[in-house]
Amino acid sequence: MMKRILTVFLLLVVSFSAVYSQNGTRAVDYNTRSIGRGGTEIGFFDSPSLMLTNPAGLSFIKKPVLDANAIFMVPIPHFKNYSKNASGNTTTNILNDAEGDKTLYVMPSLAYVHNIKDSKLTLGAGVFTTGGMGIGFKLNHQLFTTPPGSTNYQQQSYSSKFAIVEATLSAAYLITPNFSVGATGEFVYSTLDMSQPFSLPPSILQGRLVTTQGVTSFGSYFSTAKPMGLGYKELTAAAQIAGLKSYTFGGKIGFAYKYNDRFSFGASYTASVPLRFKSGTADMDMSSQFNEASGVAAMNLVNIYHISVDSAAKLVAALFSANGISPYAGFIGKYTITNDFSTPQSAGFGLMYSPIEKLRFGFDFEWLNWSKAFNSMKITLSAGDNSNINKMIGSGGTNQSDLVIEFPMKWKDAVILKFGGEYDISKVLTLRAGYAYSTNPIPPETIIPIMPAVLEHHIMAGCTYALLQKLDLNLAVEYGLNNKVTAASTHLVASEYNNSESSLKNLLGHISLSYHF
Repeated sequence: MMKRILTVFLLLVVSFSAVYSQNGTRAVDYNTRSIGRGGTEIGFFDSPSLMLTNPAGLSFIKKPVLDANAIFMVPIPHFKNYSKNASGNTTTNILNDAEGDKTLYVMPSLAYVHNIKDSKLTLGAGVFTTGGMGIGFKLNHQLFTTPPGSTNYQQQSYSSKFAIVEATLSAAYLITPNFSVGATGEFVYSTLDMSQPFSLPPSILQGRLVTTQGVTSFGSYFSTAKPMGLGYKELTAAAQIAGLKSYTFGGKIGFAYKYNDRFSFGASYTASVPLRFKSGTADMDMSSQFNEASGVAAMNLVNIYHISVDSAAKLVAALFSANGISPYAGFIGKYTITNDFSTPQSAGFGLMYSPIEKLRFGFDFEWLNWSKAFNSMKITLSAGDNSNINKMIGSGGTNQSDLVIEFPMKWKDAVILKFGGEYDISKVLTLRAGYAYSTNPIPPETIIPIMPAVLEHHIMAGCTYALLQKLDLNLAVEYGLNNKVTAASTHLVASEYNNSESSLKNLLGHISLSYHF
């Protein structure tokens, strides 16, 4: 029965979750009680979510407790970018100045801690939503217009939905009455969907192309300067990726020392978890790019041979047809897709100090190794079903060759500093407040609107009210202050992001019920 309940709960978590990150793709903390005091938890030893932050601290939870937690979040992203002139240089004309979709995300968690009677062992089990992102825009792109080259934009979807859910089993052991060690094993389930115009270098087109100048590749022809080539530095397709899923395992260890009720501290380490996404599909639409390229090729012929535009267009069509490009096959392909990256390894320590009875202060420090985990994403597209695209890529008109893309991310390591405190107003009411600062891991060279996870400053407040002798209601509010990042003038993902501006602010409400057996 318990296994069935956990299975249903896990499915509900995945159905409702699409976390928008607090540092990168990871939340500041996971429990209402600790969020109210700035996310300080590693040295506090009073919450079942210690399974995620410092499992050793579970030893000091003296009675079995069941905690049902939920986070309600509304991220508010904004994006601004500029048009490009005929030479491909960024202008001062605004192309987009848009606020993203305001979507309410609900992130439930459930955890249970049990002290084994007459034993030094404490066990815990839980299901937590621990990270991810979710965003949605409708934006203009200069390639997608009707007719080509006009300002009648066909707005494109720029969206992401990434969720990480962890089912955990934890054990903590008291080596002495004051010192404990602990470990958590995790089953990690993750989902990923995203859509946006996808830009790649022309060099991906390795297919053989025969022209009047000789034999070359499609990629060389597309990248060679005009008028002998098309002069492209990037090729763009409308892309929609869906259904990616990853199943893997991870773990963390920690130690906890409780000198007395006035002072305690702890430390923990979390291993990096590889996320190998499979079972996804990708729809790639290169129709607009090829239509524009055909127009550029025709104008090259007009300028070289001084013929009419209509005659040049017919010659271009004949050239592509002679090289196996059929106008009837179009340029929309469906692929199977895999995607590989990982969560960051992290380490942290924290302490709790009570200067007077009823008043407690906490401090946590965490380091996240984003530079290794999010250096790039390896995306593999297989079994493409469009003969024209396959021909240009170089798979000989078949669907057997994989297209492997290293999507640049170049994230930097980050630190999170958390400060907070709580005060017992009475036996039934505790008030809390806190602040957290996290460095932004995303560099200007790779910041994009579907991943503006750039929050730095977080303000929190909360309380606990004893509804019954054994039942506590915990409430907290959290505000991630608006932070804006200006992209580099030469962006590594796509030129549409040159000098763009991405910003994010975040509103969160936290609620949990804790039942002490």
